[in-house]
Amino acid sequence: MYDYAIRFEQDDSAPGVAVFCRDLPELNSFGDDREHAIREALDAIETTLSLYVDARKPIPEATAPEEGEHVVHLPAVTVAKIALWNEMMKRGMRKSDLCKLLGIAQTQGDRLVDFLHNTKMEALEQALAALDTKLSVRTYYGNQMVKLRYIANTERGRVLVIAGDADPKALPRQYEWLQEPPCRIEDTVDDFEVGARYAMWNVEEAVNSIQSRGYFSFWLETTSGPRSVSR
Repeated sequence: MYDYAIRFEQDDSAPGVAVFCRDLPELNSFGDDREHAIREALDAIETTLSLYVDARKPIPEATAPEEGEHVVHLPAVTVAKIALWNEMMKRGMRKSDLCKLLGIAQTQGDRLVDFLHNTKMEALEQALAALDTKLSVRTYYGNQMVKLRYIANTERGRVLVIAGDADPKALPRQYEWLQEPPCRIEDTVDDFEVGARYAMWNVEEAVNSIQSRGYFSFWLETTSGPRSVSR
């Protein structure tokens, strides 16, 4: 939701790499080379987010990256501050209103939405809870995919969830479970029986369950071909 994509521009007439962000047009950063620019990008993003707070503007969500862009994953504390600030904007709240609600000093309230100041996650969780907002933190495995394999027959279907590094060719008698209970496969994360009529509802339930286990990207294979369900 707030993993912003940045692009790099380089002028042959000058050294260094300039950094820009479509979702945060106010961002303007620079690096000696691409690697240095990426290291500097997080500070640049957090500085840009502070501009939205100063201007009392909601912080935009990130859009899908385009070809050639690099995605910057923000720390959980930064994401919590974004969630808190946007909820305040939705309610028309000022920092002073938040301080009164939480019963804290103005300086403490200021720090809760100060992207240039360190804040404890516990304090942010308490502030979000006071606004009836919850923050879900999930571990991401950048090189790990989860495959949701759904193949339905006329009576019953089954969603088989397989770790992405598993070799489908190595799965013993991999299609036999269409007619019989599935083989016990060590690479299987979980499986879900589904009724053919309500198959997609059950797939959605399976996706949510897999997300809760820390996986974040999957694809669905059906009898009509693959379909992305990445989140």
